[in-house]
Amino acid sequence: MNKTYNVYWSQTALDELSNILAYPPEVKERIYLDASKRLSYMPVLTAKQIPGGTLKGYWVRLGLYQVILIFEVNEEEAVVWIDGIKHKRENVYWKRK
Repeated sequence: MNKTYNVYWSQTALDELSNILAYPPEVKERIYLDASKRLSYMPVLTAKQIPGGTLKGYWVRLGLYQVILIFEVNEEEAVVWIDGIKHKRENVYWKRK
């Protein structure tokens, strides 16, 4: 069963992607295109579901260039919404002085 999902980005996720200062625009574009491509076929294959808290029910997976994608999946409508993106080591960079 080859199901194709429509992948959408929330404005918050796009803002977070644009605010990752470590990468030039070309790399950000590759992250965007790669995430859209990979999540359109088997979004939960390599993802883990968040078990509790405010993000309960969301899925998380590691994307290109060590970014973490936070998304939700609607199986009935075959839709994936990317609601957040963070760099894997974002907190480490901000704590350094």
